[in-house]
Amino acid sequence: MSGNKSFPPVYTELAQEASENLRQALPLINKYKTPVNPVNYAVWYEYVSGKNQALRDEIDQRLSCNAPITSQITQALFEKYVLFDMPERLENANNGIKLVVDNTINNLNKAESTTSECAAELNDTQSILNECSDIDTLKTIVNSILANTQTLTNSSNDLKLELEQSSIEMARLKAELEQVKEIAKIDGLTGLLNRGAFDKELHTLCSESGDRVSLALFDLDHFKRINDTFGHIVGDRVIQFFASLLKKYSANEHIAARYGGEEMVLILIDLTQQQAIELVDSIRSDLANSNLKQKNSDKSIGQITVSAGLSFFQLGDTPSSLIDRADRALYKAKQKGRNQIKIN
Repeated sequence: MSGNKSFPPVYTELAQEASENLRQALPLINKYKTPVNPVNYAVWYEYVSGKNQALRDEIDQRLSCNAPITSQITQALFEKYVLFDMPERLENANNGIKLVVDNTINNLNKAESTTSECAAELNDTQSILNECSDIDTLKTIVNSILANTQTLTNSSNDLKLELEQSSIEMARLKAELEQVKEIAKIDGLTGLLNRGAFDKELHTLCSESGDRVSLALFDLDHFKRINDTFGHIVGDRVIQFFASLLKKYSANEHIAARYGGEEMVLILIDLTQQQAIELVDSIRSDLANSNLKQKNSDKSIGQITVSAGLSFFQLGDTPSSLIDRADRALYKAKQKGRNQIKIN
């Protein structure tokens, strides 16, 4: 996994790195006698990759205490650190909605029952009234009518209060589901849209208003060298810094996403070709002049640059064809020496 918190998780390692993770993960699965299934493999794969620090810390803590690593434990770790508690949060929200609906139905049934009982008593009272000729009997009947009316009023007020409380709880649960929905769209490391959300946005734009869309695909130059020299934590901070530039330039007008690993993408909307080129070049230039330093140190990590491929929507384009042209342009920018933009 590329260090990003996203749901569902996205893995972008190259074949060699993925193979090395496999080589390291399998002995651990065998050592702790857990079945070689997708859940256990994902947990140990992320552990050996070193890119899911929270997961790694919890496993290391258990190992330091000689605590067992069972299938039940890896399942819990998978849900917490790979799926980020999404199943539990969705289940809690769904259970909450079910409880509110059940309570509302029960309150409605209770109010209906009270109303039926009062209606029956009032019908009986009407029959007595038709035959009444005594003032004392009449007073008793009137008192009964008043009592039934008060019962209906109380029942109505109780129902109103319950429905108001149910409405508040439903609003809270709706907000929770919306939050879960938003989290499912966001890449945890960068705060940009994740790959799945990007794909949906681009599909919608190409379907509805493709003629006003252009696409910039970015790839940080020599990123493996940064990781090898300074470590993955510094590498992650470089990714986060570049993501902050994309946020700055996209503002509320364009759509920025993490495409995978150190690749990011920007969907540009309502810009001329020249405007799009100038904006992408401003991002490239800002990064090249950033002079990033190591945390708690004035030591520079050297110039960080990015290459970009830019494509413009053409009649008949699909999301795939638009991305493919941007990718080919990006490849050309890399071939020509990096730290530049190419158009296709």
